[in-house]
Amino acid sequence: MSEIRNEEYGYAEVPIPKKTRFWILVCFNIPAFICAVFLLFNLLFKRTLRKELHNPVIILILCLTIAIQLIDVNFYILFAEFGRVWLSAPFFCNLWSFVAVGLYDLIAMLLTWAAIERHLLIFHSLLRHTQKKRFIFHYLPLFIVIIYKLSAHIYLIFFPPCETFYDYTQPWCGFPCYFSEPSLGSYDAVANYFLPISLIIIFNFALVVRYIRRKRRVNLGFQWRKHRRMILQLLSISLLVLIFFVPMVSLFFAHANGLPAEIGENAQLYLYFFNYFVVFLLPFVCLASFPDIIKQTYKYCRSIYTNSL
Repeated sequence: MSEIRNEEYGYAEVPIPKKTRFWILVCFNIPAFICAVFLLFNLLFKRTLRKELHNPVIILILCLTIAIQLIDVNFYILFAEFGRVWLSAPFFCNLWSFVAVGLYDLIAMLLTWAAIERHLLIFHSLLRHTQKKRFIFHYLPLFIVIIYKLSAHIYLIFFPPCETFYDYTQPWCGFPCYFSEPSLGSYDAVANYFLPISLIIIFNFALVVRYIRRKRRVNLGFQWRKHRRMILQLLSISLLVLIFFVPMVSLFFAHANGLPAEIGENAQLYLYFFNYFVVFLLPFVCLASFPDIIKQTYKYCRSIYTNSL
């Protein structure tokens, strides 16, 4: 590790100059935030979209994305500008870690449930015919996932069974102490990283296989074209998350299972930083899966332009 890197970047920072990081985050966060708010507004206030059973999980993912953009990304922007954590207080550091770690993990867990739910919506349509069934098989699991993930990370970050040391010269004030606890670290790695990613891959693959096999046997109509859009929406979002999560989690597991820390150290720092592109690209990927919103917005903007001439 070079002397310049020690002075300029610190052990927990990606070796990119702070000013460059500042402009990367600012330039990508603003349009991503606008897109996320725009899409969330349409999904919440257009009744036909809000009532679709596959959209509540997208709404929740967008809410989490906006929270990460407002808190995690903006806190990092301030860190990159001032060279240290701008509010040197344990609660602030815990809040930053909670959003940076907990909400990202919750997005992965919601995607896991979305992959399972698509199977129910497409191949088990009887489970949505009554209000009771819709609550049990669609809304209740979302509630359980959210409560579990938020409760677990509130405990691990705000009330950890270990002593947390805060370094106000590092992003996120360093890492939560439970990362270095063998039992908690292993549980976190399996329950919050390995298991969700594995299930996302398995259920997405199974969804495509089941759809292709059913397509060959059944005369497809409008409903199946709608199902195809649902599958493509899930696949595009899942692929985006997996592209950034899988390398990071793979390296994390390798270090946890004996790979020397110095091997892949720089790569891990880059992966942590560029993981922000999940929340930068996610709103646009979600928006692309709603072509009707894009068409209506284009027509509206075109009519305003035409009337102004």
